[in-house]
Amino acid sequence: MEEKNTPGLPVWLGVLLAAAVLPVVLLTRLWPGARTVDRSPDEVAGILRAFIDGTGGSWDWDDFESAPITDPRLDELRRRAVQAGPPDSDVEALAALLSEVEAMCPTGA
Repeated sequence: MEEKNTPGLPVWLGVLLAAAVLPVVLLTRLWPGARTVDRSPDEVAGILRAFIDGTGGSWDWDDFESAPITDPRLDELRRRAVQAGPPDSDVEALAALLSEVEAMCPTGA
């Protein structure tokens, strides 16, 4: 019988490489802080306003709190809002932050 010579990786090597690469890909996708959210000043103002008014969704604050914002000015404001937010919300501090972010809004929200 004649042996066939096929180019490419042996199956066992492909399986081994996939098993080694898969955890690395998953870790880079799930690594905390690796991603930021693009939010506009209008969006941030809307989130703060909804929280202060009590009209926001049940997970809106959690999403806002846990996702860093790409714009460093807005992310700094987000960090300060997190300090004033739940569980012991300081509504006056949040209102001051809302005024600050409204000043950044091009629409003058």
